Amino acid sequence: MTEPSRASGWFTPRVRLVLSRVVVAVGIVVALIALVTARYGFLFVAVIVIGLGAAMGPGRSGKR
Repeated sequence: MTEPSRASGWFTPRVRLVLSRVVVAVGIVVALIALVTARYGFLFVAVIVIGLGAAMGPGRSGKR
């Protein structure tokens, strides 16, 4: 069995930080493409993706 105090598998704070940074980077790339090509639907999607990436960060997983 695993130790109860240890964070399980893929959702350690370091992995969450890397995943959130990747999601935010993808959102920024989509936003830049949307601004260059003037596709405002993509810009809307990019804002949502950036927000989701920010919410995924390890700062949101504190003990409550």
